[in-house]
Amino acid sequence: VWYWGLVKDQLLVDDAIEKGVAQALAGLPSNADDRAKVEAIYEHVIRSTRYVGLEFGIHGYKPYRTTDIYNRRFGDCKDKASLLKVMLGLVGIEAHLVLVRTRDQGRIGEQPASLSAFNHAIVYVPSLDLFMDGTAEHSGAFELPAGDQGASVVVIEDGKGASFRTIPYSTPDQNVEDFTLEVALAADGHADVDYAMLLTGADSAAWRSTLEAPDHRKEQITKLFGGLFPGTTVSSLATPGIDDRRAPVRVDVELRVPAWATPQDGALRWRTLGYEAALVRALAAQPTREHPLELGVPSREQRHIRYTLPRGYEFATLPTNVRIDSPFGHFELQVVRAGASASVETVYELRVPRVEPADYSEFREFLGEIDRALAQAFEAKPA
Repeated sequence: VWYWGLVKDQLLVDDAIEKGVAQALAGLPSNADDRAKVEAIYEHVIRSTRYVGLEFGIHGYKPYRTTDIYNRRFGDCKDKASLLKVMLGLVGIEAHLVLVRTRDQGRIGEQPASLSAFNHAIVYVPSLDLFMDGTAEHSGAFELPAGDQGASVVVIEDGKGASFRTIPYSTPDQNVEDFTLEVALAADGHADVDYAMLLTGADSAAWRSTLEAPDHRKEQITKLFGGLFPGTTVSSLATPGIDDRRAPVRVDVELRVPAWATPQDGALRWRTLGYEAALVRALAAQPTREHPLELGVPSREQRHIRYTLPRGYEFATLPTNVRIDSPFGHFELQVVRAGASASVETVYELRVPRVEPADYSEFREFLGEIDRALAQAFEAKPA
């Protein structure tokens, strides 16, 4: 109640804000639902205001007037949250200010001694059970940044009190990386690769940020693939819709990989994915832990790879199919041969955001099983 008393007189509406709401909704049909209206207003606030923090004195806690924020086109997190709140209110959508202690700051009890425990502010839309971050300039309205997920928050309920909550994590099916690769192998081990990625969810913002500057996109993609396949060159790159926060991130690339396979005694050998997976090294390198392991947002990675052999070659060895189910997630590998080509389908799903020390060794073994499955090799020989 105290915080509402501090901020309520800052939540003002004038002709400019009303005009901004009308502009935001101009492209929507007359029967648009609340979800579409929320997305349109979020987009308008993200595009029309930028993040700048001028947190002098009481304004470390108190937002500036929303009319001033909209007029000068910038504000900090609580300013932008306040602007979202009043603009949504103009179209009959209730929204509450939310004080956030971002996940990297650790968890707190339900009765914090002061507002200094909180370092961020966002909004909550009860009708959609939706938390939105007005400072996430590369995220869509329904892509809450990973740092907000799992965070301790206080929802300010407009003079009716406040509720202490923990923002829930999104689910793996909301954070999906889907890869499709056509890999044409040559007798010397190099491969020409058509690579397509479709990405939805919390990680989309990082990709939009990385690929924001058109002049640097090819450099960034070359660097990424060079880390997996040294010497890779990018012959073409397309990122359709990369500037649209409402669309999934899509990347289409044509690559020349100089050493996808290793020639040996006339045969070609390569790992299931073409590189070492190394999940244990990436996520659980330490043999034991004294503190919980924070994994971040639950996610799913799907791969669809089709290998085509050089003329005159045939498969001698194929990886065996594997399925692994665990409290931490799921993994599946399926390999199907069709003449001089073979298809690989993998699903790797992490379902938990955090692993407790008592469960760490079991989690590490889960990752190790996946590493061993993906370490299997293809072998092809001249027919």
